[in-house]
Amino acid sequence: MGGWTRDRLPIVVGLILVSGAGVWVGWAYRLPPGERSDALVLPGFVLALAGVLVGLVPLLARLGRRPAVRPIDTLAELLVEAVDRQWRAAAHERQLVTPGPVPIRWSLSDLNLTGPVAAAVGALDQPPAFPPLPGHGRTVENDLQVGGTRSELHQVYAGLASGRVVVVGPPGAGKSGTAILLLLDALTHRYSMDDTQRARVPVPVLFTAHGWDPRTQTVQDWLADRLAATYSLFGHRGGPVEAAALVAARDKVALILDGLDEMDQGSRRAALQALSNAPFRVVVLTRRQEMIDAATGAWLVGAVAVHLHDLPAAEAADYLQRARTGPPPTGWMKLLSHLREHPDGVLARGLSTPLTLTLLRDTYQVGDDVSELLDATLYPTTDSIEKALIARVLSAAYTPQPGRPRSRYTHAQARQALTFIAQRLGTNRDLAWWHIPQWTPAISRMLTTGLVTGFTDGLLVGLVVGPAVGLVVGPAVGLVVGFVAGSVAGLRAGLTFGRRWGRGGYEPQQARTTNWRTAISGQLIRKALRHVLVGMLAGVLGYGLGSGLGSELVSGVITGLPYALASGLLVGLYIVLWDLIADSGTGESARPLDPREIWNSDRRVGLTRGLILGLMYGIMGLTLGLTYGVVIYGLAVGLAGTLAGLNYALVYPETCPTTLAWLQLQYSGHVPAVRLVSFLEDARDRHVLRTVGAVYQFRHATLQDQLAATKPPRAP
Repeated sequence: MGGWTRDRLPIVVGLILVSGAGVWVGWAYRLPPGERSDALVLPGFVLALAGVLVGLVPLLARLGRRPAVRPIDTLAELLVEAVDRQWRAAAHERQLVTPGPVPIRWSLSDLNLTGPVAAAVGALDQPPAFPPLPGHGRTVENDLQVGGTRSELHQVYAGLASGRVVVVGPPGAGKSGTAILLLLDALTHRYSMDDTQRARVPVPVLFTAHGWDPRTQTVQDWLADRLAATYSLFGHRGGPVEAAALVAARDKVALILDGLDEMDQGSRRAALQALSNAPFRVVVLTRRQEMIDAATGAWLVGAVAVHLHDLPAAEAADYLQRARTGPPPTGWMKLLSHLREHPDGVLARGLSTPLTLTLLRDTYQVGDDVSELLDATLYPTTDSIEKALIARVLSAAYTPQPGRPRSRYTHAQARQALTFIAQRLGTNRDLAWWHIPQWTPAISRMLTTGLVTGFTDGLLVGLVVGPAVGLVVGPAVGLVVGFVAGSVAGLRAGLTFGRRWGRGGYEPQQARTTNWRTAISGQLIRKALRHVLVGMLAGVLGYGLGSGLGSELVSGVITGLPYALASGLLVGLYIVLWDLIADSGTGESARPLDPREIWNSDRRVGLTRGLILGLMYGIMGLTLGLTYGVVIYGLAVGLAGTLAGLNYALVYPETCPTTLAWLQLQYSGHVPAVRLVSFLEDARDRHVLRTVGAVYQFRHATLQDQLAATKPPRAP
């Protein structure tokens, strides 16, 4: 209670004084002109000024105060909870947990991808760069030469002296699944430690390399930005500082980096150089050929490279048998027997990767004859088997199945939309919905924004102002004038937003629960004060000029000070609320953000800010009408401002240009008439897409590549 009194009581007292000043001056101006006196106006001004000073005391006291950074170990515990929730859900979504993952087998790579193994394991008589994690011994060269399975890979991660591991494999080798399973093993190991030992175990985080330009941004800054953008525990004013502090603390986080092969060759080499100096453990997963190309110019210093292996036919058969929920039908029995009896055959080699095994598991449903894959005339090569399985993904996902809800979208609609998306993404694996406006010209959205804004404002302003001119001519004149003025303003806004959309827009805004005690920064207060001064100056000059010329001008300026002060404070309050809506939060939630949540959050931010803008204009309009005694015009200004705020609520969020761009694509026939986020979420539920943080990805990169290489069907 003492903290509340110390911080909030001056603000409450200040508001009471300002309100009292407004009441005082309002009462004074209701008197006849001859009875008004500066003795009544001056006390009102003094009360208002005193209220401002008293109310700003606790805020000005915070100007030099930096947000408190929580202890590193506390941040690590919160991050563990968020990472665990995110990737255990992803593991269930990708069916890595049930019926059990595809077995992982690896060995030391014989390719020239890294330096000598001795540099990775280090000399036993020298302290390692990264000591073994509690519960693990130090990894030696013989451990790497032997190779192993999933558990041995975690031992290498936990015990390698250099803290640098590169995992390579061909497309479909299960690198992404391996990354998730390694992360879950690292989390499980951390949970098994007592409190003292747990602080020595880093928190593993998994990100893709997309969006990182290592030639302009350090890996520490990039990782801190990704943490702040992905996990809501950093969603407050001091969040970026906390994320940076956690990354800078040696061996408090461990980076598992997937998708290095998605970078261009120059960026891959720069990334390897940057990762070499990172103050944390690093595991890089990439395609084999892309790593070979990058290694010609740069190495991940101190790293050891391991290669993922194909599965033996017997293990593949055992996995497929476990994946069945009931007794295998005749076709499955034939296929499993064939795999065990012909371990070197085309089918065994075609079903030797996690990609093809999971495709077979997911695309052949009850009633499908899987024994057709035994026909050597239809499937003579391993490549033909993989292509056939990939071709079944969409039909299996969108064909009604017992026990699964029917999709609201047809197979044809899904194929058309996903083919277009795959072609637009190209080699990029991340689908960020706020980048979709880059796929269409911005001019249509610019014109639409301007005309809709102008029509709405013109219609309502005309209906309000028109009757003041005349019951017959007034509404028509008001409509014309309002529409013209509103259209000009709307087109101006359309051009502004259109240029932004053409460049790909801003990042969507995240609405969070505001923590008022920590959210108000010195920068925010200084910004608000600048706007207060501008609002006061505009109010003083406007009132003075409206009072007449000569001696009345000076008197008007003096007597208008309380109104100017009130309007300035209103503007300042608006600025504070505007920034606090999206730029502050409690930072205590461990929930990771997903694309749908960000979509809804961005709309809430736009709506809230628009309502604040409309409310401010509405109050100013009513104040203007009451001050000058022209209530009808005050109502008109207030209503127009409110409408401007509502229009802003529709235009400002990134969901607006994204929705308009998607409608443009539908109108041009590139995509069918489907709702964007609803369609993407449905595709995720059907295991065609997956989410990685704030973006969508095709669950199978090979499916994306296959769709990108086909000619998209056009809608009628």
